[in-house]
Amino acid sequence: MARIIAVCVGDVKGGAKRRVGQAQLAKNFGLSGDADVGPHGRQLALLDQADFAARGEPAAAYGAGGENLVIEGLDLRQLKPGTKLRSGDALMELVELLGPERLLYRAKALLAGIVTEGDQIYVE
Repeated sequence: MARIIAVCVGDVKGGAKRRVGQAQLAKNFGLSGDADVGPHGRQLALLDQADFAARGEPAAAYGAGGENLVIEGLDLRQLKPGTKLRSGDALMELVELLGPERLLYRAKALLAGIVTEGDQIYVE
């Protein structure tokens, strides 16, 4: 079972983010309270928790690299742009994989919903 283990927002566009536990995902906009929101196609940054584990970074570092959602139990390397991920009512579409040093995926918000740490997330 895949789940969201960190929800993060930041005050500076392109900067580090802080854990907030829960946030509203707005359709075609991004996470409320995050400086990187907007009508562009890259409104969210998703990071595979395995990326943190492989580098030996602690959970306290979640958000430091600009990621909005840290996902556990879903190998983002196996997913392609265009893949849709759902968590509750929220629906996201993967847009581009950044890397290879960090497994960070940019995504856009297709449907609004609240995302919360501990929520399940799955490929739709």
